Amino acid sequence: MAVSSKAAAMRRRGFLGLSLLAVTLTIIVGVLLWQAVELSTVAQVSAQIDKIRPVASGVRLVLISLVAALWPRLVQITHRYGRVDEARRDDILAQRWRVVGWLLVIELVLGQDLFGRFFAVTTGPVV
Repeated sequence: MAVSSKAAAMRRRGFLGLSLLAVTLTIIVGVLLWQAVELSTVAQVSAQIDKIRPVASGVRLVLISLVAALWPRLVQITHRYGRVDEARRDDILAQRWRVVGWLLVIELVLGQDLFGRFFAVTTGPVV
């Protein structure tokens, strides 16, 4: 019973830490965007975002590549520290390309605005 409560406490602590990190990063990005809009016009901010967009896409693709490359190592580390048992480790290793595929789909749909481009091409002037 003590092992399960220890594992639950570690999961809660990890979840709390990641939640606090997400909230902190969201606040930082919000403050930066707020300051950018306050110090310049919305058109200038939009132009800056358009300049940064290709770099941001590259960074996202590099991060997806790192997930694909480091997946086996990260699973091995979690198995070594006892967070994942043998059977679960094999299941997680088998999920690598499914996760990478979904990350690429999300990048195409949201990051590259695939739906917007598709609808822009398909909806032309109605005559």
